[in-house]
Amino acid sequence: MGDKIRVLSVSTSDSSGGAARAAYRIHLAVQEYGIDSRMFVKNKGTSDDRVSSVRDFVPHNALYRAFDWVRNKVKNKWQHYQWGKYPKKGPYFMSDLRSTDIGGALRKIDYDILHLHWVNLRFLPLDQLPKDKPIVWTLHDSWPFCGICHLPMDCPGYERECGDCPSLWSNDPKDLSHQVWKKKLGYYRGLDLHVVAPSRWLADCARKSSLLGACDIRVIPNCLDTEGFCPGSREEACARLGLDSEKRHILFSAMNAVEDRNKGFEELADALKRIAPHHLEDTDLVIFGTTRLVPDRLGALTVRSLGMLKKQEDIVAAYRAADVTVVPSLSENLSCTIQESLSCGSPATAFAIGGNGDLIDHQVNGYLAREKDCEDLAAGIRWCLDHAQELAPAARKKVLENYTPAVVGKAYAGLYRSLTP
Repeated sequence: MGDKIRVLSVSTSDSSGGAARAAYRIHLAVQEYGIDSRMFVKNKGTSDDRVSSVRDFVPHNALYRAFDWVRNKVKNKWQHYQWGKYPKKGPYFMSDLRSTDIGGALRKIDYDILHLHWVNLRFLPLDQLPKDKPIVWTLHDSWPFCGICHLPMDCPGYERECGDCPSLWSNDPKDLSHQVWKKKLGYYRGLDLHVVAPSRWLADCARKSSLLGACDIRVIPNCLDTEGFCPGSREEACARLGLDSEKRHILFSAMNAVEDRNKGFEELADALKRIAPHHLEDTDLVIFGTTRLVPDRLGALTVRSLGMLKKQEDIVAAYRAADVTVVPSLSENLSCTIQESLSCGSPATAFAIGGNGDLIDHQVNGYLAREKDCEDLAAGIRWCLDHAQELAPAARKKVLENYTPAVVGKAYAGLYRSLTP
């Protein structure tokens, strides 16, 4: 081994989605602490030459493409048949163990520590994880310790063996969730696995789980670019996005903000209808993170949809323009949206679930509403609108003290060094 510890971080993407952005930020942060960090992804979106993708390891000839197409077609047909046994399955995101041919990348790349992040959307074959190297797995949701669920909600099945899965509307103890759980149990056996949870809540869940409960589990939060995500001119932000700077703005943003049931658009709509129209005078609702058509009005509010914002400058402008960011998700780990909003000096309102309490100090930098209580969520929106300016310094302070690349990079570098001779 050389002077620097070589870490290979594996993520479905290096840029698309909150988990991908968190993984890439950690990859950059640890380099400042002497770590030789590289990434391996399925979908590459950055120009970073330290990030390689599946395309760099699989053949590109026509024969391989034809073979791969047939192989995937067969696997997908089989899995569609398996999922088809559960026609009443719920609306939440679930994943089986389908994967991509990665061309033996985990054997061909030199590294001392393998660092896994979010590896779904038919990406990483778990049966190819090395048993001769330490593996760090940062949990961006619950899938690594559940059968098929990314969000187990109120189901404690992951504490046992899954099965009788409520997300599948199944009463079969040997259903698909149990089958995938059992395969994961076999894949994890013999691994030198170390688990990181970005929030205290997710760490507690992992400790209760039958798959990861015996592992070394610790809490290290995700970081963000606090120099990029920072307070700035509200007027310039509104002008950039075509928003009226004379109006107050309630921001709702998430990947698949309207489509994903977990993101809480229905709860947001319910809460807004509970706010008296006079309290929302000169206020607009601003939404980004969806391509779906949204209503022109919601309750007393005009709705301004910004679509899918891809440039960081546009995302930052949305936070700077916001008087309050609302995160009504039904389940959250450590919300990138809340982190980014606070870093830009915009207070946040969210349900008191998951890792939201790690980020929001109630009535200090935002408002924590009672779980699934839309009346209290409405109260939080009103309260933050009325106190936005005085909350802004505390919002920024929270991030600078806990979630900078320096703080998080140092913690991960320390973890890596503890795992190597």
